Amino acid sequence: MKPFRLEKVLEYRKHLRLEARNALAAAMGDEQALLDYQTKTERQKQQQMGELATFAQSEAFNVEAAARRRYFMGQLDIQLMVVAEQLVQARMIVEQQRMVLVKADQEVKALERLREKHVEEETSQEQKRSEIELSEQWQSSNWNW
Repeated sequence: MKPFRLEKVLEYRKHLRLEARNALAAAMGDEQALLDYQTKTERQKQQQMGELATFAQSEAFNVEAAARRRYFMGQLDIQLMVVAEQLVQARMIVEQQRMVLVKADQEVKALERLREKHVEEETSQEQKRSEIELSEQWQSSNWNW
């Protein structure tokens, strides 16, 4: 049986597909890290708001402590805005990597279908050759009578 002439190309495409999978996994990991950071920052902000409310209700209101809490909450708001923008970018990267993976997978599947077709054709040709040989052997054995 003749070897599939595009076998090296198929191997290369499989390698590209693996790299695309890894890139997608890394992008999804980055997105998840940003989501975790966003959740942590939102919790910190809620905690600061709770502490500020507690200060406001106490009889000995500490203006400096309240100002520090408000300042810190402002910093957390800025961090949340930055993270929100980074999440938009991360989601775009994830989607791009997903499209790259889909394309790489399609290319691998196309070459695999070609290889299967090649194997079927080679098997069919081998079977025909075998039938011809058997027919010739049968004819030569019957010719001697």
